[in-house]
Amino acid sequence: MSSLSSSVLVGREPERDLLTAAVRSAGEGRGSSVFVLGEPGIGKSRLVEEAADAAVRTGLRVLRGRAASAGRAVPLRPLAEAVFSGLRGEGAPADGDLGPYEPLLSRLCGLAPPDGAPLVGYAEAVLRLLGTLGRTGGCVLVLEDLHDADADTLTIVDYLTDNLPSQRAVLLATLRGGPGPALDLAEAAVSRRTARTLRLARLGPAHTAELAARCLGHDDAGHVPAEVLDRVHAVSEGVPFVVEELLTAMVDSGDLVRRQGDGWTVTGSLNAHVPATVAAAVLQRVDHLEPPGVALLEAAAVLGRRFPVDIAARVAGLDRATALRQLRHAARAQLVTDGTTAEEPGWHTFRHALTADAITHRLLPVERAALCLAAADAIESADAVEGADATGPEPRDAGRSARRAGEPHGLIGGDSGDDLYRLAAELCVAGGQRARAAVLLTRAGRQAVVRGALLTAVELLDRGLELTSGVADAPPEAVAGLLEELLGTLVLTGDVQRVPELGDRLDGVLSVWGAPPARRAAGFLARARAAATAQQWEEGLTAVRRARELLGAEPDPASRAALDAVAAHLVLNSQRPDRLESARALAEGAVATAEAVGLPEVSCKALNMLGYCLRPQDLAEAERVFERLVATAETHALPVWRIRGLLELGVLDRIRTTGTDRLLAVRKAAEETGAVLMTAWADMHLTQAHVLRDEHDSALESARRLRTTADRLRLREVQLIGVGMDAVIAASRGDRQKLQAALHVVESALAGRSAGALWGYADTSVWGWAQGICSLLREEPDRAMAEFTEADRAMRALPSTRGVTGFLGPYLLLRTARGAAGWEELDGAVADRLTQVHWDRPFAGWSRAVLLGREGRAAEAAKAAEEALAGTEAIPLARHLCLRLGASAALADGWGQPVEWLRAAEQFFHDRGTTRVSAACRAMLREAGSPVARRREGHDTIPQELRRAGVTAREYEVLRLLGRGLGNQEIAEQLFLSPRTVEKHLASLRNRTDRSGRAALITLARRYATGQ
Repeated sequence: MSSLSSSVLVGREPERDLLTAAVRSAGEGRGSSVFVLGEPGIGKSRLVEEAADAAVRTGLRVLRGRAASAGRAVPLRPLAEAVFSGLRGEGAPADGDLGPYEPLLSRLCGLAPPDGAPLVGYAEAVLRLLGTLGRTGGCVLVLEDLHDADADTLTIVDYLTDNLPSQRAVLLATLRGGPGPALDLAEAAVSRRTARTLRLARLGPAHTAELAARCLGHDDAGHVPAEVLDRVHAVSEGVPFVVEELLTAMVDSGDLVRRQGDGWTVTGSLNAHVPATVAAAVLQRVDHLEPPGVALLEAAAVLGRRFPVDIAARVAGLDRATALRQLRHAARAQLVTDGTTAEEPGWHTFRHALTADAITHRLLPVERAALCLAAADAIESADAVEGADATGPEPRDAGRSARRAGEPHGLIGGDSGDDLYRLAAELCVAGGQRARAAVLLTRAGRQAVVRGALLTAVELLDRGLELTSGVADAPPEAVAGLLEELLGTLVLTGDVQRVPELGDRLDGVLSVWGAPPARRAAGFLARARAAATAQQWEEGLTAVRRARELLGAEPDPASRAALDAVAAHLVLNSQRPDRLESARALAEGAVATAEAVGLPEVSCKALNMLGYCLRPQDLAEAERVFERLVATAETHALPVWRIRGLLELGVLDRIRTTGTDRLLAVRKAAEETGAVLMTAWADMHLTQAHVLRDEHDSALESARRLRTTADRLRLREVQLIGVGMDAVIAASRGDRQKLQAALHVVESALAGRSAGALWGYADTSVWGWAQGICSLLREEPDRAMAEFTEADRAMRALPSTRGVTGFLGPYLLLRTARGAAGWEELDGAVADRLTQVHWDRPFAGWSRAVLLGREGRAAEAAKAAEEALAGTEAIPLARHLCLRLGASAALADGWGQPVEWLRAAEQFFHDRGTTRVSAACRAMLREAGSPVARRREGHDTIPQELRRAGVTAREYEVLRLLGRGLGNQEIAEQLFLSPRTVEKHLASLRNRTDRSGRAALITLARRYATGQ
């Protein structure tokens, strides 16, 4: 629903001037109190807010507080709020400013225990605070809804009104004009001449029309149809809030539409919009209906503004034909909409929310409660819901079909089950049946998970858990069902911090209830999944052992499959020496069992882990497994698992082609589904992909998103992965200071644990990649070799991730160039795995070229080097590191085109700001006897092809002037050179560009001039 309001205060100029004068006087040392009175919606708060905003603009300090508007009044609440706002932020009193009254203000705010001080002491403390804050420019104390204030607050306000005239402070208070202690206080202060009252009247026709025009975006009421103005004035009777609400309803309904030019057009009936102030008119139209129609609308009203017709009919005891006939009568009376929509068949809507409110408020409490319970019964009836078993959910991994038992179906219009169950639950709460409501919310949460609305599911289940708290007759099976569903859903969302406490609570409930061991084992299974999500591998394995103990030597197939699937995840990342083989065996067994007994969710989990086990060995086989996972999830309508499978396929894209399209698509899908943890994994892999593609800005953005998600989830391990991504980005720029700072954070957090505790889940190779690549970009090859060697040692303890991405390619080329790696390694399984990885592939190819060149097979070496560069345009950093590292071997052994390679590398590293590597390339070119262009102003304007040929900035200036048809003398005069020097530059250009004469140079210059 839109909201229409005026940006200009209408019809209150005299009142605004009075408050403005009071504020100005306070700034000049003449304090006062003004009480603004009026009925609800008359604009009291808006008027006072205008005055307060004006005070802020002129340098006055404003303190605000509001009395409780519902329930019992909280002692001193409005004053405590105001004092808090004065004690914080810029301009707060310094220590000692308030003297002995400072502790009293602390007690007033509840920051210290009460000490029995008299109320006048607190009053004086507030007065001293106002005086202190206002001693330079003035202070405004705004207290809203004083009619709801407690007696102690009113006593202090009364003291303030008597003592503010000598202060640089003004009190602006709002209250309703009806009889009560607050009005008595205001009138007494006026009689003592220590305060003024300002009673707001309703707006007249002219101001009502102006307000309506400004709400609709016009200064002149002439732009608003006359019938709209007539209706607004007649219904609102000059109450601004009602004017705004009435116009909002007209526009939202489409009965009042803005024309393409200027102004508005009435397109429907304006009589349908009845605000709460004229609820009697609604009830009058209701009472004109036949008794069955009245009963139908009363039943519909307890269901809400939008209601399922069949449910309302059952509650009212009507058959469908009678109900539809009565709905048509109600529609003609402008009480409900004319009909249903294609999107929501079987549902109708009251034309205004106030209509349903007016009907329900007329009912006696006992009548409302009875209707609510009858409506809940109707939703759960056999006609509306299949299999309404309320004894708690089936085990979470028993499988879900497209529509499970207990899910609402066609009779109620096909609406999502969680909405209907939530509606039934709230009806039960209204009818006093909280435990029954909790069971319904369990079903609502389950249905929300089925359709992928994970965050909604958590909200529903938390609400159900709240309803069971303190309910003596809450069935333990209902509480257990809630906890089981909530634990599983929290694991899916990644918000697992609450799982240990909820798991203990669940096991306690199940133990007291005497639940079977399989039910208790399911609770430990949920805890094991949560531990895996939080990367707490040993804690998870402990939970698996507890579950197996409860199940005994021969567990049922469903439980065994579920346990094997999560155990595969935990074992794969544990410290077992046979972790890879054991995890693969567990995953394969879980897949076979789950498929045999029809457990699609368990199949998905096990297929996911099987893909992880296969990924370090065979990317193609891993892809087939992940595609099988996606197909299983799609067949059984499991959106979260579908997203996870797509994520893993996106990761394979990143590994094999450094592509990001599937990762970006799956991140969007995960965000829309509420699978926030998977958005973090997607951002982690996107960051790595962007770094490998040398896309610095994109890498920074995805890393920022990763940190934001990790902070929101409060998952420390994921936060550390975010820090690790910062390290990777810093390394890609050769920024050792930022790299070391990030790694220090990670190392401190690990506190002696193996790096695999963190990086085993996030591709361990990034750890070694960051340090070694940074050293290479700082032209420190010896340090890079040491760092790669240490990383390789650590990686050998983590075979689950070895060889997937990272440093192994450059490490192999560096060792090969130094004679530390030979054919036995290049012809082995390690090199085969490297050729599957986009980033590592060119390094493996160049390693072969180096060995071939060392054996004197120059032609084969050159061919291998060129072949290794194929397809590296998307990974320019890898391409040019190969050129830099391999060119030295090519120079030493006399093969290939090392000068051309070094020039290309020098240009690349110079352009990206990696100056140490570009300087090293220039040094090698000099040693090779090749002329090296000096870096001077204008160098970056030289076309890339000419830069690679070694053309200098001055030579390019000569070439451009030559292309314009100038002779040597004219070029010399333009550039302040001698003709002889110009001729030397032309000779150098002919040599560098392989052009035989002046005409060829002119043709070349003109080609560049025309952008060719």
